[in-house]
Amino acid sequence: MIKIDKSNNIPSILLNEGVSETQKLCSDYNANPILYTSQKNISNRKLKKFDFDNTIYGHSEVKKQLIDDQKEKCCFCEAIFNANGYGDVEHFRPKAAYKSGRKLIYPAYYWLVYEWNNLMFSCQICNQKFKGNEFPVLDENTRVKNHNDTNLITNEKHTLINPVEEDPEYFIFFNSEIPKPKNNLNPDEKIRATETIRIFGIDRKELNRDRLEYLKILKILKPYLSLDINNQQEIDNAVKLFKLPEGEIKENINNAKLIYENAAKKTSKFAGMVRSNFPNLQK
Repeated sequence: MIKIDKSNNIPSILLNEGVSETQKLCSDYNANPILYTSQKNISNRKLKKFDFDNTIYGHSEVKKQLIDDQKEKCCFCEAIFNANGYGDVEHFRPKAAYKSGRKLIYPAYYWLVYEWNNLMFSCQICNQKFKGNEFPVLDENTRVKNHNDTNLITNEKHTLINPVEEDPEYFIFFNSEIPKPKNNLNPDEKIRATETIRIFGIDRKELNRDRLEYLKILKILKPYLSLDINNQQEIDNAVKLFKLPEGEIKENINNAKLIYENAAKKTSKFAGMVRSNFPNLQK
């Protein structure tokens, strides 16, 4: 995870249809809050559920802006996945219900369903298999439970790191390909880092495998960085050392320098891992 620079170019559909639908949701809740609210000894199946319009928050205009802002990467795992997956518009604060232990609590953050700063774009695995309805808070007394709550969203002590509002690299580093909480964190910050890694699934074995493969490629290319393509003596020595033709040596030098020039930038996959392992690379 790295910080996401969210654009102020809010898609018009959110400012128009989204605002209108939000007002309707809030009006519906105000009419009879108890109908929408989880209660002891009453099944959630008996509750009235909000009707969300996914053609608004999932509109192509919204998706395109999110993908552009996130440089075509998943907001959580930083994989570039759009060649083999559609991805999901992810609500950082869940829209319908949130988990408390194994139980779902209704309603969740229905008034933020069409809120630009609550929307991100994620790969389907991070969103559907891992995060889902998870949204723990460090202090349940600070949770905002409806749009009339006197608690403020800005004061809510949410556990998960929000890459739009916070810098995940303050909390998380990579030991080779493995994400870990940083050592200098206070107890609450360590919980946040640990739970963010777990709930977003950014330490899953398949992801660790892909990061490791990429890391190995960077390490293999590293010796080429010190070579001067215009120094014939260095090129001749490299031909003998690597047992490759001169043309291939020069091509490897150019490719290595190009890859390293961009590897730690926000446009590149797994930039957070790269920055941890190669701290001198330019971001």
